[in-house]
Amino acid sequence: DRKEISEIQKSLGNGSVIGEEINNCRILSNTPGGDMTPKILAAAAAKAGKEAGFRVKVLGRKEIEKNNMGGVIGVAKGSEEEPKFIVMEYFNAPPQQKPLVLAGKGVTFDTGGINLKSDQHILDMHMDMSGGAAVIHGIAAVARLNLPFNVVGLIPAVENMPSGSSYRPGDILKSLSGKTIEVLNTDAEGRVILADAL
Repeated sequence: DRKEISEIQKSLGNGSVIGEEINNCRILSNTPGGDMTPKILAAAAAKAGKEAGFRVKVLGRKEIEKNNMGGVIGVAKGSEEEPKFIVMEYFNAPPQQKPLVLAGKGVTFDTGGINLKSDQHILDMHMDMSGGAAVIHGIAAVARLNLPFNVVGLIPAVENMPSGSSYRPGDILKSLSGKTIEVLNTDAEGRVILADAL
């Protein structure tokens, strides 16, 4: 039956796309910290957008500061790597349909900052941008499958490092919403940067 064969081929094609994007996500997540920065993560999002067919806009430090994203600015202060805020848009449904919004943590390496992680917990911290990787390749899968959705992806990307310019426990950061965040522990950087995304 030709119809049945056609449906099987379509299902195999869909499964292949999903599998490829899962593997792309794993490759991105497993990139060592020395080879992964906010700039490189933003470039990976731009590449995925170009290949899969969705829009990507990347905000740099000046735009992040202009938008008063105090959480992202605060966490990024200790690193020489410039923070990025990655915005991805895939619109394939009527404009009145509310978009599905995905926010992913993009901490390209997390030392814990001033509240330095122990050697037991620091080894895998190149994977602290796995949420961001999942958002990039989740949207890539949706776009490649041409699904009838509106989807927005938001990834605050930073490196959390201890240095003379790091944010400190006790600091007060003002988020994009205007609400303030009292930093009790610099290793809680994920919720601090995601506050700006949300």
